[in-house]
Amino acid sequence: MKRKDILKFKYTAILLILIMGSCQDILDVVPTDRIDVERLLSNQRNVVSFRDNCYDHLNGSMTSHSLGQLLEVFTDDAFRAGSGSYYDWHAGLLSPDRSMMGGSIWNDNWKGIRICNLAIEYLPQSKVSKEFISDKQIDEWLDEVKILRAFFHFELIKNFGPLPFVDHVFEVYFEGWNELKRPTYDEITSRIVEELDDVIKRGNLPLRWQAPNDYYRMNQAVAYALKSRVLLYNASLLNNPDNNQDKWQRAANAAKECLDVLSPEYSLVPADEYSSLFNEDNLVLNKEIILRANENSTNITNNNNGVDLRFYGSATQNNNCGAVPTQELVDCFELLDGTLPVSQYNEEHTSATFNGSYNENEGSNPYQGRDMRLSASIVYNTANYGKYKTQAGPDLIIYTYQGKLGTGFNSNTVSQLESDKRLSTTGYYLRKFNSASYWGPTTGGTAAHKIFFRLAEVYLNLAEANCELGKLDDAIAALNVVRTRAGQPAITDVPGFEKTQDFLMSRIRNERRVELCFEGHRFFDQRRWKILNQTNGVISGMKITSGSQTDFGPFLYERVRIQTVRNATSDRYLVLPIPQGEARKLTGLGQPEAWQ
Repeated sequence: MKRKDILKFKYTAILLILIMGSCQDILDVVPTDRIDVERLLSNQRNVVSFRDNCYDHLNGSMTSHSLGQLLEVFTDDAFRAGSGSYYDWHAGLLSPDRSMMGGSIWNDNWKGIRICNLAIEYLPQSKVSKEFISDKQIDEWLDEVKILRAFFHFELIKNFGPLPFVDHVFEVYFEGWNELKRPTYDEITSRIVEELDDVIKRGNLPLRWQAPNDYYRMNQAVAYALKSRVLLYNASLLNNPDNNQDKWQRAANAAKECLDVLSPEYSLVPADEYSSLFNEDNLVLNKEIILRANENSTNITNNNNGVDLRFYGSATQNNNCGAVPTQELVDCFELLDGTLPVSQYNEEHTSATFNGSYNENEGSNPYQGRDMRLSASIVYNTANYGKYKTQAGPDLIIYTYQGKLGTGFNSNTVSQLESDKRLSTTGYYLRKFNSASYWGPTTGGTAAHKIFFRLAEVYLNLAEANCELGKLDDAIAALNVVRTRAGQPAITDVPGFEKTQDFLMSRIRNERRVELCFEGHRFFDQRRWKILNQTNGVISGMKITSGSQTDFGPFLYERVRIQTVRNATSDRYLVLPIPQGEARKLTGLGQPEAWQ
C-alpha cells in the first residue's frame, strides 16, 4: 500500500498526531476517519493550518522540557529548593527507565518532525485558488517548515546523540524500525546543514518578517543562526574528540557568514536597553532578537517568582521563588576593570581567593563596581528591582539579608531545602525574565518570552571557533563586541591578560556564561565542553546578616555550601538516555553508548 493512499484524512485527524505518546505511535497511526485529500487541500483555512501546526512543538515555554523548572537548575548556575524530580536528577537517578525530562523532549520533537513531513508532502498539492494562496506563499511556507524540521532534529541530537534524519512520513505498515541506525554526529550535522543551506539558497524568506504578528515565524536569519549553533556543537569536544580543525573552521565560517548577512538588519542593542531583551512584549521589534517564542511564558513569573514581594506590598505573588542563582554564577561577573572577583575556592566553596579590589569585608558592598549584566540578571542585596506596574512611587530596593524584611537566606538545613521554596537558599533571586512590574495589586504586567536566538550568541560562537583554530586576534575581536556593549574593557586590557589559547578560551567561556545566563545554554555548554565533573558538584550561596537590628547594615557576608546531593557529574549525564520503551522498539538505534 502506498503512503499517499493511506494518508488521506481530515484536518481534525491531523491534530490527533499532536497527542500521540511514543515514537512508533507518532509515525504509524492510521486516522480512523478520513476524507479525500483533495477536499482537505481545497480548504484555505486547512491549508494555512498545515503550516501553523508545524509550530506547535517549537516549545514557547522556558520550562516545558525541563520538568517545569528552568533548565539552569540542572547546572551550576542555579538551585531550586524542594524534593522534586530535579532533586532526583542531581542524586544520580536518571536512567533509561526513568528518563525524567527525556520523554517530553523525545516525543515532542518527533511529533514536530512528523507534522513537518506531512506539510512538506501536501502543501505543494494545495487546491486553493492562487488568488488566496499564491505559489510564492507556498514556497515560503515550505521553507519555514524545513527550518522547523531542522530545528527539531537538532533538539533531538543535542540531547540524545546522533539520530537519523527523517524526511518523509513512514508508511503505516512500515516494518523497518529495527533497521534504523545511528549515523555519526558529523553525518547528521551535515544533513541538517544541507537542509538549512537549501533554504538559504532559495531565498524565499526575508531576513525578518515585518508585521509584528509574524515575528514568531521562521525567517532567513534563523536559518543562519541555527546553522551556526549546529556546527559549533559538532566541532565541540563531546562530538569532536579528535579536535578536527576542519569542523572548527566550518563553525567559524557559519558564524561569520551569519553576522555578515544579518548586518545591518540586526545589531546588539545598547547597554541601556539590555534589560528590555528579556522583559518586553514579543510584538515589539528588537534589533538583537533573531527569534523568540510567540507564547507568553507566564510559568516563569508564576512559578519562578524571584523576590518574595509580600514585604513590599504585593498581595498577589505566588509562594515559590523558583530557580535562584548560585554564588558560583555571581562570581563570574567581572569588576569594572575586567578582573574576575574569584580565582579559586576551597573544597567546600565556603571561602575563596579574591582578586583585585574585590572583598567581602564587613560593611562593604561586593556587588558595587561590577559588570552591568549582574544587575540585569540577578537580584542581590540592595539591588534595584524597579516598580510595580501600578506604582507611582520610588523603585523597590531589595534586601536579601537574613532578618528584617525576610527575603534573605533560609536556614539551609536539609529539611528546609525540601520544604521552604519561598525564600532564596543562595541569597540571590532571578532578575532576567522577571520584574516587579508583573506584580502589584493585580497581576498581568510584563511577562517573559523565551529567546531562541539572538545576535550576541553568534558573536560568542565566532569567538569560540576562532580561538579553537588558534586565530586569537579574530577571537578577541568577536569577544570584544559583546564586552564593549556591556561596558567592560577589551579583553586585552583586563589585568593579567595573556595572549594564549588557554587564557582566551577560559574568558570566552566565562563571557558566554554571563551573557547567556538563564537562556538555556549552560546545560548544553557543560556537556559539549565535557566539564560536568569539574563544575556540577559543590554549589554555594551568600548568607548576609545585618550588624544592626534597627537599620540596614553594616552587612556581614558568609559563603555557605548548599547542603544538597550533587551526583549528576559522570559522563553518563553528557547525553540523555532514550526512553526505555522507545529503545526496545528501535533496537537498531539502541541507547547512547554511555547508557548501554
